[in-house]
Amino acid sequence: MYKVMHTSSLDTRRRSCDLVPPRSNASVLHVDAEHYVDDLIGVNNAGVLWLGEPWAPGEFGVTEVTQGFAYAGRRALHAATTTVRQRAMIRLAARGEAPAAATQVIEFMFRPVRSRPVRLADWIVYRGHARDQTTPAAIGLIAHGGMRSGRYRIDVQEGGGRRPRVRTGVLTDLPQRRWTRFILLRCPQAATVQLWAGPPDRERFVGSFVDLGRNVDALTARLGDDSSKGIVGSGYWDDFRIGGLRSRSADLRAGEPAPILRFRQPPPVEPIPVGKARHLLVDKWLIHRMRGVRRRLHAVTKHPANPLVVPEHPWEGGGVLGGGAVFRDEDTGGFRMYYKGWCPVFGPPPKQQRLLKRSVTAIALSDDGIRWVKPKLNVHLFEGRRRNNIVIAPSDRDDREHELWEPADVAIGARAANSISYHPDEPDPEQRYRALVRVQGFSLLTSPDGIHWSNRGSIISQAYDSTTTAFDPVRGIHYASTKLAYGGKRARGYAECADGARWSDTKYQFTVDHRDHSDDQIYGMDAFFYETVHMCMLRMYHVDGGDRLDIQLATARDPRRWDRTFREPFILCGERTRNEWDWGNQSMISVPPVRVGDELWFYYSGRNVDHHFRDPGGRQVNMMQDKWGRIGLGTLRVDGFVSAGAGRRGGVLETKTLVLQHRRLRLNADARGGELRVALTDPEGKPLPGFSAQDCLPLTRDGVRQQVRFRNRKALPGTNVPVRVAFHLRDARLYAFWTE
Repeated sequence: MYKVMHTSSLDTRRRSCDLVPPRSNASVLHVDAEHYVDDLIGVNNAGVLWLGEPWAPGEFGVTEVTQGFAYAGRRALHAATTTVRQRAMIRLAARGEAPAAATQVIEFMFRPVRSRPVRLADWIVYRGHARDQTTPAAIGLIAHGGMRSGRYRIDVQEGGGRRPRVRTGVLTDLPQRRWTRFILLRCPQAATVQLWAGPPDRERFVGSFVDLGRNVDALTARLGDDSSKGIVGSGYWDDFRIGGLRSRSADLRAGEPAPILRFRQPPPVEPIPVGKARHLLVDKWLIHRMRGVRRRLHAVTKHPANPLVVPEHPWEGGGVLGGGAVFRDEDTGGFRMYYKGWCPVFGPPPKQQRLLKRSVTAIALSDDGIRWVKPKLNVHLFEGRRRNNIVIAPSDRDDREHELWEPADVAIGARAANSISYHPDEPDPEQRYRALVRVQGFSLLTSPDGIHWSNRGSIISQAYDSTTTAFDPVRGIHYASTKLAYGGKRARGYAECADGARWSDTKYQFTVDHRDHSDDQIYGMDAFFYETVHMCMLRMYHVDGGDRLDIQLATARDPRRWDRTFREPFILCGERTRNEWDWGNQSMISVPPVRVGDELWFYYSGRNVDHHFRDPGGRQVNMMQDKWGRIGLGTLRVDGFVSAGAGRRGGVLETKTLVLQHRRLRLNADARGGELRVALTDPEGKPLPGFSAQDCLPLTRDGVRQQVRFRNRKALPGTNVPVRVAFHLRDARLYAFWTE
């Protein structure tokens, strides 16, 4: 039996709690490794926020979820290092909406090894933190042990001073090859933590210790080895719980579920209202059936003056890139563009040997959207000067970028915005402009004028670099499309919130499928709401297709589930053989697009290098000196993403049951050289008198706002009459329809 060295500051009479150790109801966190999703990185994965440090430099040991070995079930958490230079850390975290517990009970099962004993030195069995993962909470349990003895001891890190105090050997002679249950009871009134430990259901009271964080909930935990200095060992953890006191009659809360977004888009509720907002034919949402009709994606037309914006200043480095926005002033008609200037630096100090990311967000102005000027704002210093057009800039200390897997000492000032949105109706003028910036994960910046910004703090931590946000006006929520890794490929995750500040945990949403090339990956996506449907510009990374990225279109009626009917490019890459300015890598700037007359203008950045900065001949370019990234424009007919069309033999597209809310039916259609007629029927398909295809005056021209007319009818049927609409096309295309 192991030995307990009581170090309690409480009266010995209180050791009667030896008899009845508290248990946790897991209301805050229950890590059951059975629910962990393998190869999914970048989310709170069934309570596991961090399993190792993917893609970070350094030496690493083992971090894994076991198969076939656990205290209960088949899976447990495991971390191990064999040298002090290695790191092998696991972080656990409560879900974002986890409730607070008035009295916290933390319990878990632990054993160092399966069979052969190992050396344990400063090995972290448990270290509690607040949600920020840095503020200490509860106590720390540190293991020391030897290979020969096969035993280990537990030291306790507690509060009570400026630095944590260490109580050495509060538990000794623990066998490395057996499971021990540790139970921590936090007593907020006394600012103490009571500790029990022992074989399952035979736990004994160990002592009472000073809490490291008196008014802080222990919502995250570190396990294993979080340093490359002095720590070495091994450990298995299972059935980790944080919650309130569990009564004997209460049910234990189930383990955290797999972080998979399980949402199926329900069919539309018929009749579907058709009002002044336009209905596009990008999916089959409104379509009952088609005969002789084919839907077709239309790519943008590249402007002949491209590229329009090029790098020319030191803070723009070798490329002006996407990750901003373009807005048009409704009163003056002027354009304002936010773009990224990519200007990396060597670091970190003192050796300065790694090329580290650094970027700024800058602004350009235009009267016509074609010719752009870069104003001197005198707002931010860059290399000692303020005469620049920078609006969001690196900071030396507070606003440093670092990924989830990177230690803070390699963080540097990458501050360019991933996405910027404008909210003219926002009641708080300080939040009219909003930017998502890679600081401490992803932070929200707000501004009254789009020039002077304030950091509102970190809002999304479970995401990687190509993460963007958008707004869903149907549900009234903000949502994020986050970059994840799944199965060794880039994938997309989903998070949402009601107020733009308090975000849900990220869940895996989707990745490439059988219709994509086997080596394709989804690198990023920029979403927006257009009329009645969500649109998305997908950045598709074609690894075996020349290591290039182009833009595809996806659509959704609910951004929790995207439709990828069309897999051809919406913005095509330029010609590689001619070294065109955008042959290698594209990303969006203007999302949503800017409407100019009867066109939609899409600003995008293009590169004449591949994803690994190689020119058409395979030569590695100098990222800091060569010019490889520029900005151009693609135009599209208004509503012109997808058309439904028929050839000379004609075809018919029939809608599901609709309610036409106004008296005139309008179409965006091209019937030059052919014709388009409309017929109305009841929900069973019976023609309505006076509204047959023969009664309809044929449309024979091209127009974005054509009115449908019937010979003997001045208006559509009543606004409460359910109908089906049949579009009869011959050598014609239909893009959208609505009522007025």
